Amino acid sequence: MPTGFRRDSPSSVAIMEVDMDSRPVFVDSQLLSRRAYIATLLNDEVSDEWPSAILQLKNDVIGSNNEKDISMRHGLVPRLLKWLETEYGGPHFQTEVAVVLGSMAMGKANTTEFLMENKAVPIVLKSLTNISRMYTEGLVRCLRYIFKHSAAHSDYLFEENRFGNTYIPHLLSLLPVSPKCQEHIITVLERACQTKEHQQVLLESGAVSVLAPMLWGPYHIQMPTLLCFGKLCYKNPDVCAAVIKEHDTKEAFVNLMARDKPSEMQIEAAKVLTYLHRGGAIPSSDFVISRKTLGTLVRMCKRDRPLMQNVHAAETLACLIEKDVGLQEIASITDHVISTLANYLQFKDVKKMSANSNQEVDWGSEMKRAAFLAFASLTANDEDIREKVIKQDCFIEQVQASLLSDNQLEVIASLKCLHSLTRSVQQIRTVLHDSSVWKPIVDILFQVFSSASEELLGLDKEVGAQGGSPETREKVLLAIGCMCNLALEFSPSREPDAGDKIIFAIAMLEYNAVELLSELSQSQDAALRFNATWCLMLACDLQSLAYGSGEQLRVSLISCLTADVLVPRLEDELVTIREKALGIVRNLLTTKHAVLTPHVTIFHKPRQSIDHAVKSLGSSVIEAVFNNIRNPSMPPEVIEQALCVVSNMVDGPSCKAHIISKTEDINSVLQHLKSDNEDLQLPVLQFISNLIHTIDDDHGSFPRAGSYQRMLTLKSMGVPQMLESLIGTSTAEVEKRVHETLKSFA
Repeated sequence: MPTGFRRDSPSSVAIMEVDMDSRPVFVDSQLLSRRAYIATLLNDEVSDEWPSAILQLKNDVIGSNNEKDISMRHGLVPRLLKWLETEYGGPHFQTEVAVVLGSMAMGKANTTEFLMENKAVPIVLKSLTNISRMYTEGLVRCLRYIFKHSAAHSDYLFEENRFGNTYIPHLLSLLPVSPKCQEHIITVLERACQTKEHQQVLLESGAVSVLAPMLWGPYHIQMPTLLCFGKLCYKNPDVCAAVIKEHDTKEAFVNLMARDKPSEMQIEAAKVLTYLHRGGAIPSSDFVISRKTLGTLVRMCKRDRPLMQNVHAAETLACLIEKDVGLQEIASITDHVISTLANYLQFKDVKKMSANSNQEVDWGSEMKRAAFLAFASLTANDEDIREKVIKQDCFIEQVQASLLSDNQLEVIASLKCLHSLTRSVQQIRTVLHDSSVWKPIVDILFQVFSSASEELLGLDKEVGAQGGSPETREKVLLAIGCMCNLALEFSPSREPDAGDKIIFAIAMLEYNAVELLSELSQSQDAALRFNATWCLMLACDLQSLAYGSGEQLRVSLISCLTADVLVPRLEDELVTIREKALGIVRNLLTTKHAVLTPHVTIFHKPRQSIDHAVKSLGSSVIEAVFNNIRNPSMPPEVIEQALCVVSNMVDGPSCKAHIISKTEDINSVLQHLKSDNEDLQLPVLQFISNLIHTIDDDHGSFPRAGSYQRMLTLKSMGVPQMLESLIGTSTAEVEKRVHETLKSFA
């Protein structure tokens, strides 16, 4: 054969052409023929040749991604969609167009994306009539593979159209056309169900009753039906109730979870039963949940299953047992699940293609993520289970390593696990303390905040009031939650020994956690705002420590917690946040404490420090505190905190002298003596006692002169009479305090 010629197949004939550069280009006759029918399909003047040309196109594109790509690049996709939209030609021609579009959607990602860019979804939906079985199958196949690639256009299914308010009833009506239509349409519904509103439309359209019989069909119908039920039942009690009422659905799911079924089917059936349980449709006491579903998921975590199934099983197990202590206890003793999940953490970082998405997946990271989710649920409540988990080889080291992972979902999972562990006082005082787990937590917060501060604070208008991505928000909430648990345990009110608390206080200073939490407390996201404010309240409790660390932390707190930070929280629309903000101010005026009741703690602090703290906080903060006292609509918990604040405040010499002239403020406090709530009466009694007495008056020529003048002022306001009216009508603790306070007026 002469040089420059090639033979691609026995029937091809090489033809030499000359291009503009006079260089030889060799094109076989089949390519010229292909170009001929493509040119024909794009030429409006030869429409009588379109039927034969479309047949050639169909034969070429079916089974060949390369041919699909060539057809797309030559501009045939817009042409096909136009014919479909205008209903050009007869039923036979329309069927060929539908089949070609269905085949095109099965091509590579760029072909599917090109279909989406050319509005294939709305055009196909509008054209979806039952001209013929092949026509319908072709169009629903096109929809299936578009939605399999991306569910970005799912809202089109829920738009009003010529068939009704949405396309859902129409799609359901096409299920009887053929088994292929069932497979394609159910997959479309599963992929398109993205929100609670979508779930509701499917429920109201009768999807549950239509799909239920499909659970008894062949495998290729059962699997998409299971997946669709999973989407329908996810976090939707209404759908769960409707599903469990449908005849034989529970039995069908149990049947699909049997050991003789494929592993992926068992997992999906267990997932649906998990969602039904979480949705309140099946109790945890039901044998189907506590034994069959839980046992199946634990079995699917074993090493003999594929990695993807290991991951899905652990995730679903975490969801199943997350809220139920009984299920957590059963799971912890089922088939060595703790050691099985611990083996997940030893899996090496191996990147392999996912069978579902054809994308590279870091299975080492995925296995760790799934394991930590399961461990988070297992250790949520029981101390014995926590002990078993934390004794696994290098467990805390694995948690700390995952906190630094590049996979944000792995970080979130490890934070969830750590959040469950930090609920344990014993673990905080031993293993977690030795590991200094607060350091990576604060690092996470700073890393997130430095890269997404505006979003977290809700300042980015494009992101919206919630701010940030869901992953970022969840990560920050969990990190702050862990810090709250740690700060709560290290609080001076919990343990006399200050050694560990000093270490934690110093860590708060070194890592600038106060500044960060102050910023996060300004977020428009209510959950972030609450958690940050709560953590600051606990941090303020740490500032009362002995040695130098307590004073350093107090200075840092007061410098960060300015009026601009505190006043909006003291006036927050959520009263729970107001309560925590008042707790911040109360703790800033605190060093030593004496507990009056389980709920009310009245504090004492060196007098000049109180005056300095009040001055630093500013008059607007104190006014916001009094506004909460005056507000009759505030719940008792909020008023209680506010009364504790002013009770501590009037222990300062300058504060006493200032407030004694504010009869309106004093009366707003005294009015709560009339309350039947002991938790409000006790801080008012302490307020009176602190206002009258102080050791600073015991000097000079007229000892206690200031105290005497303040006593006379209160006497003129009728305070002794108010106190006497409480005798015989109050609790024993209140009456005891009343008698002690009345001695000041003798």
